[in-house]
Amino acid sequence: MQARRMCTITATMTVMLAMAPFTGVQAQSLPADDSAYFASAAAEQAARGELGKRVEALQQASALAPAQRFHQAEALQAQCLRHHSYLHLQAARNARDHRPTQALDQMMGLCSRIAHTGRAALREAPADAAWAAPYAFLRARALKDAAAPASTALDEAVEALADPALDSFARLRGQILRSAEYPQIERDGRHWDTGHDKQALAQQQDRALREAGWKGYWQGLHSRREPMASVLLGLVQVNDAAARLQGDGSAPARGYQRMGLDASAVDATLQAIERHARDRRAYQDMLLRHAARSGIDAPQLWDTTLPDAGYMPPVLTLAQLRDNAADAMQHLGPAYVSELRALLDPANRRMDLATERGDRSQDAFSVSAPGVPAMLFVGVRRGDLESDVEIAHEAGHAMHGEWMQRGHASPLQRNGSQWLTEAFAIYNELRFRDQLYQQAEDPRAKAYYLKSLLDDMVLQLFTSSEEAQLEQSIYEGVADNTLGTADDLDALTGRVLARFGQDPERYPQLRNGWIGKRLMYDDPNYLVNYLYAGLLAVQLFVQDQRDPAGFRERYLAVLGEGFDRAPTEQVAQLLGHAPDWPALVDADMQVFNQAAAQLQALHARIEAGQGT
Repeated sequence: MQARRMCTITATMTVMLAMAPFTGVQAQSLPADDSAYFASAAAEQAARGELGKRVEALQQASALAPAQRFHQAEALQAQCLRHHSYLHLQAARNARDHRPTQALDQMMGLCSRIAHTGRAALREAPADAAWAAPYAFLRARALKDAAAPASTALDEAVEALADPALDSFARLRGQILRSAEYPQIERDGRHWDTGHDKQALAQQQDRALREAGWKGYWQGLHSRREPMASVLLGLVQVNDAAARLQGDGSAPARGYQRMGLDASAVDATLQAIERHARDRRAYQDMLLRHAARSGIDAPQLWDTTLPDAGYMPPVLTLAQLRDNAADAMQHLGPAYVSELRALLDPANRRMDLATERGDRSQDAFSVSAPGVPAMLFVGVRRGDLESDVEIAHEAGHAMHGEWMQRGHASPLQRNGSQWLTEAFAIYNELRFRDQLYQQAEDPRAKAYYLKSLLDDMVLQLFTSSEEAQLEQSIYEGVADNTLGTADDLDALTGRVLARFGQDPERYPQLRNGWIGKRLMYDDPNYLVNYLYAGLLAVQLFVQDQRDPAGFRERYLAVLGEGFDRAPTEQVAQLLGHAPDWPALVDADMQVFNQAAAQLQALHARIEAGQGT
C-alpha cells in the first residue's frame, strides 16, 4: 500500500527467511498464464458461442430424462465457470475495456440459465431416485423455491427496473468519490495524497505527517458528503422496495434469509458483540498507553498505527511470501501445503500481480473452475504487510476451489453461503499473520505482527458488527422516514460506533464513516456476511491448535464437498457442535483478550529497552 523507506534488518530478524529490505521496488509484477483456461481471447469467444447453443438445446430437450438433463447441466456449468473465470480476469486486467465486462455479464446470465435447468431436472426426479441422492440439499431448495407463492412476471419486472438502478447508484458512488478533494501534502521533497496515500501516511515516523494524513483522509470523504448521502439513501429506498415487492420482507431480512439466518439471530449476535465493547476500548487504551510510554505526548488514534521506533517491517519477495503462507498452513497436511505452494510459486504464473495500477481494476479475487488450476488476481501488490495478507486471503479462496475439484464437487454446488466461503479465506489470513508473529524474535517485530493479528480480529468482530448494524439501521430509518439527510446519517453512524467501543465524541470525523463503506453501495446487505465469517474464522484459528489431526480431517472434508448441505450443518462439522453465535462471540473474545495480554507483555519488554 505504501512505499517503505530503506532499512537494515537486525540480526534478530534472520529467522524470518532473510526477508528483503525495501530497495526502491515495492514488489514484483507477475502476469498470470491463463492459457489453461483458453488459448486466446478469440478461442474463448468462439467456445462461448458454442456453449450458448448447447445451453439452448438443453433447455429445449424436454424429452430427456431428468438424470440426463441434470448431468448435462453439470457439464455445461463446468464450462460456464471456466468462461466466467477467464472473463473476470480479462475484465480486471483492463478496467477501461468494457467488452470483457459485457461478456462476463452475458456469462453470468448463461450460468444462471444452466443452474435453473439443473434445478428443474431435480424437481422432476422421483423422490427415491438414487442418482439424485447426492444433490438432496439442492433438490430441497429447488422444491421450496417452486412451492413459494410468487409471480415470475412480477419478479422479472422488479429486477428489470431495480437492477439497472442499483448498478447506476454503484457507478455513481465511484464517480463521486473519484472527485473527492483530498488535501495534498508536500514534505521533504515528496508529494502525498491523503486519499491515495492513507496507509503510507499512517506509518510515517513524523507525527505531524501522520496527523495530517489521518485528518486529510476524513476531510476528503467529507468533501463529498452531500452527494454521497443522496446516492446511499436513494439506493436503499430502491433496494428495499424491490425486496418488499418480491415478497421477501425488507432487504436486510432477505439478505439474512439467504445466509440461512433471520433478524433475531443477527440481533442476538450483534448484542453479544456489543457486550464486549469494553474489551475493544481496553485494547485501544493499551495502544495509547504504549505510545505515551514510547515518548509521544498526549497520543491520539494516528499515533497507534506505526511500528515501534527503530523497527522497519521488511518487504517480502514473492518466494518469501509463498514460503510463509505455506508454512502457516502446515497443520492442514502436506497435500494442502503442496498445492498452496504451487499456487503461490512465481514460476507457475498462477498469480496476476502488478506494482502499478494503470488500467487494472483495484480489486483482488481468485478464479477457479473444474478441470483448470485456480489462479488469483491482485490489482496492485504494494509490498507491505496488508497487501501480502490480501494475497494470503485470496489464496484461501483459491484453495477452496482446488479442494472442491479434488472432492469432485458438483459444478452446480460450487457456489453457496458467502459467509462460509469468506471464513475459509479469513482463516488463511489469520494464520499468515500468526506465522510472521511466531517466527519473529525481536520484541518489536513480534509486537508489530501480533498487533496486526489483533487488529484483524477487531476488523472481523467489531468493525463487521458496526457495519452490519449500521446498514440494518439505515434501511430501518429510510423505511420509517427518520433518515433523510447527511446529518441524519452522521448522527446514526456516531450512535452505532459508540455502541461497539469507538469514540465519535473525541473523533467526530468517524461519523462520516458511512461514506466509505463501499459494499453498502456496490453489494447491498453483503457486509453482514463478514461478521459470521469472522466469528467462524477465529474459532477455526483456535480449533486447529486444540485438535490438529481431528481438525485437519474435518476441515478438508468440508472444504472439498462444495455446498451440498445447509451451511449451519457444515459449521457444526467444523466445530464439532451446532453453532451458538452469542457463545461463539464470547469464545472468540477470550482468544482476543489472551492475545492482547501477550501484546501488553511485549510492550513492557520494549519499554524496558529490549529489542533496541
